[in-house]
Amino acid sequence: MKRPLCLLVVLATVASCIGTPGLFGQEQQPNAAVAGNGAASKKPKQIYFSPRQNDPRVLRQALRQAAGGTTLPLWSYNVVSPLDGKNYQGAMVGRSPFFNGHRTTPIQVYLIPVILTFADTGTVFDPTVFDSCLGDSVMNVVQNSPIFNSTDYVMNGADVGSNQYLDAFQRGNFWSYVSTTGNSYHTQLNVTVLPTQNLTVPAANGVTNVNPVNNCAYGEMDGGWWDPSTFGGTGPNQAQNLIAALAPQGVGPNNLPLFVFNAVSMYIGDVSQCCVLGYHGAYSNPVQTYSAEGIDSSGNFGGDVSTMSHEIGEWMDDPVITNPVPLWGHIGQQSGCQSNLEVGDPTSPNNPLSPPYNPYLVTMNGFNYTLQELTFFSWFYRQSPSIGAGGLYSNNTTFTTGAGAVCQ
Repeated sequence: MKRPLCLLVVLATVASCIGTPGLFGQEQQPNAAVAGNGAASKKPKQIYFSPRQNDPRVLRQALRQAAGGTTLPLWSYNVVSPLDGKNYQGAMVGRSPFFNGHRTTPIQVYLIPVILTFADTGTVFDPTVFDSCLGDSVMNVVQNSPIFNSTDYVMNGADVGSNQYLDAFQRGNFWSYVSTTGNSYHTQLNVTVLPTQNLTVPAANGVTNVNPVNNCAYGEMDGGWWDPSTFGGTGPNQAQNLIAALAPQGVGPNNLPLFVFNAVSMYIGDVSQCCVLGYHGAYSNPVQTYSAEGIDSSGNFGGDVSTMSHEIGEWMDDPVITNPVPLWGHIGQQSGCQSNLEVGDPTSPNNPLSPPYNPYLVTMNGFNYTLQELTFFSWFYRQSPSIGAGGLYSNNTTFTTGAGAVCQ
């Protein structure tokens, strides 16, 4: 299908081209498990979005805007991969560990709780109230998590310090450079919670099911209704409309709006293509990055921040989804070949091609958290030796060598 030419074309953890700048919680009675479109109640499969955007104009635009202070602080890199001798340019959130490895960069994150009422059953999925299936509210679990709170991390034998998880990962990612500056290089996520937003998911765009094992409800929402520029579709863009409406609250291109759902995932096209628990994207001019994350309390996917650690790690290291790398694949979530730097994809769990999965298990604020292992910069570019912590290629011992030959 032809798409209109513009500086920002569709990304899937994606940047999009635009013309102009019930029941509370999730417990539900078994007879409510009949979905509005007749879908059966069964354990769904998690899907991780694979981006496909490599337009270099998007990268150049984002870097110009970052330099002018209109978007997130970004740093750029140029690296020659020994695999093919080619030069690769990319951008990441924060400041360069190569030239400014002594700097701490604060990034404003706006958490946006979204109450979703599913019209098919009237079930309300509210991330702000106590959910007996989770043992807490989703917002408490997110705010109290290692994504936004510090604890000590040892990565491949190297103590990278007491940090938020993605800050610790980034320190480990470039350990050969930042370790020489002590504990002074950080990319810090500062969190503000914004007012709760309410949306009703039409019966044609969402279904409610129940996990028969524990009688906990979960919603499956049409991604094309929530964010058509990402998932496909032509209707109103709920995600982008909420971002625009929250501009008076401070939301804009120089921060990260992060939508939070309770037990609601997204499907692609139809309900058989479920479930996407989270994604990150970018759109507009100046470039607006954002993310939407569902915390599963139904028991289908673990009820944790593992997917959020995957997506926010990818947002930090590939914010506008334009960082090209030599082709890699046939591992993690990728059954074919992929050509960009998405640090969660090679180690995605619960997929047939996944390597042995080695997450970080952190107990914090009375909750047991699972944080996905993430992949180092050196793995993608086949650098040897690795500049990552412990001289390895992922942050918890799984990858001991780079990605290998160019994917076929």
